[in-house]
Amino acid sequence: MDYSLLVGVDKERNALVVAIIDFIRQYTWDKQLETWVKSSGILGGNGKEPTIISPKQYCRRFRAAISSYFTLVPGDADVDPPLDPEASV
Repeated sequence: MDYSLLVGVDKERNALVVAIIDFIRQYTWDKQLETWVKSSGILGGNGKEPTIISPKQYCRRFRAAISSYFTLVPGDADVDPPLDPEASV
């Protein structure tokens, strides 16, 4: 994955602080071409999933990774379920 997770403690508020740092750039035609070449295995990579992927694929991969790092804990507030990236298609 191409992001970092930072965790700290805010002693004044008695809270756990979590930050995600990611480098995101526009998914342009050259990145689409790079994704195709890397996933096809033409220049190596053995057909593995490339690190540069479409925004929808990135969303799925990111959410899967984050959900494996954190467990949801029920709280007092009603929370809406996360949006499905396919819902707006």
